[in-house]
Amino acid sequence: MTPKLICLTPVLNEAWILDRFLQCTSIWADHIIIADQGSTDGSVEIAKQYDKVIFIDNKKTGDFNEMQMRAPLFEAAKQIEGQKIYIGLDADEILTPNFDSPEWQTIYNAKPGTILSFPIHNLLPNGTYWTLGDIYCGFVDDGTPYTTGLVHSPRMILPDNHDVLLCHDISLLHYKYMDANRMRERNRWYQCFEHINKENTPIGIFRRYHHLEAIPMSQRYPWPEWWKEKYRPYKIEITSVVHHSEPRWDQQILDYFNQYGAVYFRHLNIWDVNWDDKAKQLGVKHIMSFRDPRQKWEKAVNRWLIYTQGKQRKTSVHLIEKLLNLIYK
Repeated sequence: MTPKLICLTPVLNEAWILDRFLQCTSIWADHIIIADQGSTDGSVEIAKQYDKVIFIDNKKTGDFNEMQMRAPLFEAAKQIEGQKIYIGLDADEILTPNFDSPEWQTIYNAKPGTILSFPIHNLLPNGTYWTLGDIYCGFVDDGTPYTTGLVHSPRMILPDNHDVLLCHDISLLHYKYMDANRMRERNRWYQCFEHINKENTPIGIFRRYHHLEAIPMSQRYPWPEWWKEKYRPYKIEITSVVHHSEPRWDQQILDYFNQYGAVYFRHLNIWDVNWDDKAKQLGVKHIMSFRDPRQKWEKAVNRWLIYTQGKQRKTSVHLIEKLLNLIYK
């Protein structure tokens, strides 16, 4: 009996890309489970237009928590009868359209408990891409439960001592970098959230959210034509995106400023925004100023971090980072 391919995707205000995601994913998935966390941009209406979608109303009641985002997806998947293969994708990711690849049969034949790993290509708006590496985003169901943590936790079931199938032909195409403004809004919020929850040091947070500065032009490649050509028979155009601002991220940062004070976030790279103007624009009341609180030397550190983003293996850079971590507590 052929296992069912089940795509698991959490969604919150993804109307800018969700229709394309569902068009592409409907080609290969038997079921697409969408857990929506209270979207207000039309994402719910888009999702419910697709026959393969199993929709879950997953409105959050508290702060950001990836366990709450993803656990209901696996709970719903368990209700589907038969053998199952889970593929966990975010709404801004699609699979390459090589649906005739022999690698698909290899996936179908993988034994229960096998973790699936795929290369992930980050798409850039100038028609180039760069490859981040591989990501564990699939699992051949064997009944193992899903557990994870607060933020940046694995999206998939990852049991210890299980086999891993490293796919090479089938890859993920990631649209995050196709809308630079939306990406910056999102990354600013993630930096603040991690800082509040002590997930990393300010230096470590900077390094995590500035990948693109470290990618030389020699590692940025033109999109292969077959990515576009093999989606055309399905009448799917994959090269453009709808640019969409997401004010909820800036709104949350302003709430953090009111709660903790802007100075608490001075060592994060979020000061490309005039937050006083942003507060006025979004109607956020505040008594204290949200002006950039950094001193000149802190701004210089920020410039140094950008300059050295791709040079972290150098001994001198590593030593300076150790010193900064002592200062930036």
